[in-house]
Amino acid sequence: MSGNASTPPSGADDIPAVSVVMANFRGAAHLEAAMTAVLAQTERRLELIVADDASDDDSVAIARRIATTDDRVRVIASPSNGGPAVTRNLALEAARGEWIAVVDSDDLIHPERLARLIAAAEAAGADLVADDLVYFGAVPEPQGRTLLEPLALSAPMMLEPAPYLRSNDGRSGLPPFGYLKPVIRRRVLAGLRYDPTLRIGEDHDLVLRLLIGGARFLLLPDPLYAYRRHAGSISHRLSVATVEAMLQAHRALPPMPDADMRAVAARVDRELSRTLRYERLVADIKARRWRAVLPRMADPAMLSRLLDSLRDRRRRKASDAVLPGAQAPLLDLVPDMPPPGKAWTQPPAPYAARIAAGAARGEALASDAPSWTVWLARATGRAVSLTE
Repeated sequence: MSGNASTPPSGADDIPAVSVVMANFRGAAHLEAAMTAVLAQTERRLELIVADDASDDDSVAIARRIATTDDRVRVIASPSNGGPAVTRNLALEAARGEWIAVVDSDDLIHPERLARLIAAAEAAGADLVADDLVYFGAVPEPQGRTLLEPLALSAPMMLEPAPYLRSNDGRSGLPPFGYLKPVIRRRVLAGLRYDPTLRIGEDHDLVLRLLIGGARFLLLPDPLYAYRRHAGSISHRLSVATVEAMLQAHRALPPMPDADMRAVAARVDRELSRTLRYERLVADIKARRWRAVLPRMADPAMLSRLLDSLRDRRRRKASDAVLPGAQAPLLDLVPDMPPPGKAWTQPPAPYAARIAAGAARGEALASDAPSWTVWLARATGRAVSLTE
């Protein structure tokens, strides 16, 4: 571990309110901005632990330079690459805060995010709390999108174990809750750690184990996490090996507390098994192993997935040329952000999606736009101007 000249204080009065865990691999292009966003939080009683997974770029140098200017930063530089779960576990072992916040090294967070989430969780007696993710970056989102938009949330809600588990079924119609970046009570996390065999789905697995154990998860509609999507994002690349690990982790979950959960787990098992068969089919097609392809194509479910994949590619190409929909909400009606943990006057997700889409094209905001929209536009766009 490096980054500070002295060992972090261990007295009770010096325990941070929150430890921000930031795993990094080859993130030099965006790491400084991500770290700066964390260090600019209104909750000053924090520590930022940057765990680098043996990057071969300037990541460690950037993190160490920032650490010399702010003694709340600690840097862990791994000598060998272990994957995101292993790297996050290194940071968790070093964390001392009452809360643990997961922030990716290429993402951006609103200055009040940590203070708001922790205040809302404390008031509700929650053990985990997360807000909405607003997608931005090089991967086209011409209409704009947020993770929780399908839920049309305007008020906080408790996320139960069954829907969280069911969201791992790609055909459930639920948002993929495993992408959320939760803030977790450290005493609830205790000795639980990420499954080191997982390179995709490690967040979902950890949170699900907490929920099965009785933890309470508060979900907020606040769109305060800007989630960068780019061609190198590991979360978007499935393979035979990654799905095999996901299925193995699913089957190693603790016993389900009730019959409904067991039924959901069985459905997810079937869907992951079908996904594994599909990834094997794709691998055979790419490798031109036609003798293996033909028998797999006899499965109607596999043929249906191939057709769905082709249709999805066509839809994405068509959407690239489409401007944000005419039905997008008018920006002069954007709601103000309520006090922490309180209801919005209307769901903020459609507004956040529209703002991110417009910011990517350099659209201006009204001069009297709510401050959260100005932050979001600046986070998700290159530059933002205000109009009278």
